[in-house]
Amino acid sequence: MERQDIEVFLALAEELHFARTAERLRLTPAAVSQSLKRVERRLGAPLFTRTTRRVDLTPLGSQFLADLAPAYGQVQAAIARAVAAGHGLIGDLRLGYMSAAVTGPLLALVDSFRAQTPDVSVSIQETTLADLYGPLRRAEVDLCVLPLPVAEPDLTTGPTLLSEAAALAVPTGHRLAQLDSITAADLGDEPFLFAQNLPRYWIDHHLPAPAESVRTTSLAGFQEVLAYVVSGQGVAVVGAQTDRLYPRPGLTCVPLGDTAPFDYALTWRTETIPPLAKAFLTHAST
Repeated sequence: MERQDIEVFLALAEELHFARTAERLRLTPAAVSQSLKRVERRLGAPLFTRTTRRVDLTPLGSQFLADLAPAYGQVQAAIARAVAAGHGLIGDLRLGYMSAAVTGPLLALVDSFRAQTPDVSVSIQETTLADLYGPLRRAEVDLCVLPLPVAEPDLTTGPTLLSEAAALAVPTGHRLAQLDSITAADLGDEPFLFAQNLPRYWIDHHLPAPAESVRTTSLAGFQEVLAYVVSGQGVAVVGAQTDRLYPRPGLTCVPLGDTAPFDYALTWRTETIPPLAKAFLTHAST
């Protein structure tokens, strides 16, 4: 029995409509009828009853469907696994991400990727702002979603998963907390707090004012930055979702105008990218 004949029978058993079956399989209704006749001749009895108003399975058709559908599903799954293995789409994929803001789009991608590659195991870990490129360089992850810009010769960026507007984190009682939006002209001489070990080009990119006119202080990590903001020791440029994702008493985030957004992109080691990571990048780009 030809594969197309099997697919026609299974589709018709689900649709119970010749025109819809033909459209679904991109065949003509005549081709669907001819395929069904071949199968019925092979089995020696009708599989469907057909009138001008409806199509129904015969008892033989129902039994044939119950026996055939699981077996055909197993064959399809075996073929899909073999193709995946042949293309290197089997094994473990390790993904990193910096910022809880990207978990929504990243997990949606992971779910759809898993559906297409059932033999791939995907693990996800959160990385830190103070060690932005370390997990990739130490090969602890195969891909990492990082905030741009990434101007590192050993790292390459790909699809952007999220673009998040910038905001300024200030103490709730601060004069800037009362504004609807903040511009560079509103800042005065406020010191800016950043996580340590960030490249200077990254800091300059996210500062709302010329770098030479701004005082900056480095702290151990993002949580420390927020704690220092609440205690009144400076302000910080953050993503617009910070007060929802990292809420704490005494912290207010105000939209920051004329400042680059936080764009988060998939990033990998330039010299090597595993087949699974390449497949995930292709999936994310479609």
